[in-house]
Amino acid sequence: MNDAAHLAELEGWYGAPLAAPLRAFVLAHGGHEVGAVRFYAADEIVERNLTYESREYCPGYLALGDDGGGRAVVVHGELVPPTVFVVGHGSMSEPDFIAVGAQLADWLDAGCPVD
Repeated sequence: MNDAAHLAELEGWYGAPLAAPLRAFVLAHGGHEVGAVRFYAADEIVERNLTYESREYCPGYLALGDDGGGRAVVVHGELVPPTVFVVGHGSMSEPDFIAVGAQLADWLDAGCPVD
C-alpha cells in the first residue's frame, strides 16, 4: 500500500478528510525525525492512535509523532485550532494538552521544540 492509500485509510478511520496542510505534512515528514520528535509514517498513524485511544480521549485530534520521552505530538485533524500540542501517552485528554506551537508549519520551521 502506498502513502496515498494509507492516508485514505487514516481519513476513513478519522471519519473526515484531514486538512490539506496536514495531509502534505504527513507525506513530507512522516517517518522522519526533527529535533526530539519522531513523526509517524502514514502507515503508522492509525495504529498509534488506536494504541493511545486518541479518538476516545481527545476526539478530533491525532497523534502525529512523539518526543521519545512518553509524550505524543497532537494536532486537530482539521487544524482547527491550528495549535500543536504535546500530551503524555497515559493521559491523552484535551485538558492535559500543552501547547508547543501556534501553527504546524511555524513549529516545524522552529525545529519542533517540545518544551
